[in-house]
Amino acid sequence: MPTEPEVTRIVRTWLNAQEHETADRVLMNVLGALDTTPQRRSRWPAWRPFDMNTFAKLGIAAAAVVVVAIVGFNLMPASGGVGGTPAATPSTAPTATPTEAPAAAFPPEGPLAAGTHTAVLEGIPLSFAVPGSDWMAYPGFFIGKGGAENPDDLAIAFWESAPENVYSDPCAHTPLSPVPDHTAAGLAAAAAAIPGTDLISGPSSVEIDGRPAQHVVFKIRADLGCDPKNAYLWYDDSSGGATDGWHWASALGATHQVWITEVDGKVIWIDSETFEGLGPEVDQAIQQVIDSIQFE
Repeated sequence: MPTEPEVTRIVRTWLNAQEHETADRVLMNVLGALDTTPQRRSRWPAWRPFDMNTFAKLGIAAAAVVVVAIVGFNLMPASGGVGGTPAATPSTAPTATPTEAPAAAFPPEGPLAAGTHTAVLEGIPLSFAVPGSDWMAYPGFFIGKGGAENPDDLAIAFWESAPENVYSDPCAHTPLSPVPDHTAAGLAAAAAAIPGTDLISGPSSVEIDGRPAQHVVFKIRADLGCDPKNAYLWYDDSSGGATDGWHWASALGATHQVWITEVDGKVIWIDSETFEGLGPEVDQAIQQVIDSIQFE
């Protein structure tokens, strides 16, 4: 994916070739406003917060290209083609559309009714059930109890695209190198060794819907070394960079569980987060959701 400077360079090249000074001013006005727009970072849970500044720049730059094209078209002479004769449009035979995997999907934001709900992760359809009516679905493919403003209960994240790697230094945001094997076993081993955490159990062999899976449980240490909301644990770089989607630690003493399995050659990653002082019923509720998962 081209970066914002690359997009700008491409547009400028076109502008110089066409000498559309009016379009150039439009482009510069759009790009000049990019860094003045404040970006808000969600407080909790911290699953898949995207680098909106980067994506906003790319999106607005792309919009600028459209504006430039429209302005350029209006500045062109009225006649078209050689001698004013428009070029003939060749007819093309229809081509078969390749079959694509189902798009990622999740229940819409808001309260979740007790019972079964459906989702699509990595193109794999699945279902899961929540054991009560006090659950919520949030943007970013996760469900929780307790509320985003007062996280005193639990959250479970269903990653629409499985993380690629963990961080060897969560506070410095340094990705682990070399990158672990993108398998359930490889990623589980990496998650179990994240610095600044105390391993409680795992990697352990478990099952999800009768399929082999890996399970890791760890706690964020009190001497983590930085604000836990600035300590990155793992990331998904499916959009091209190690900060496109990541999960940070949220709170000292928080307990994280990770389940990783493979379905039809795709890695499925699910993790949960709970906080200190909560009773065993919280873990039981999480396990009920995990046990209810069925892949189609």
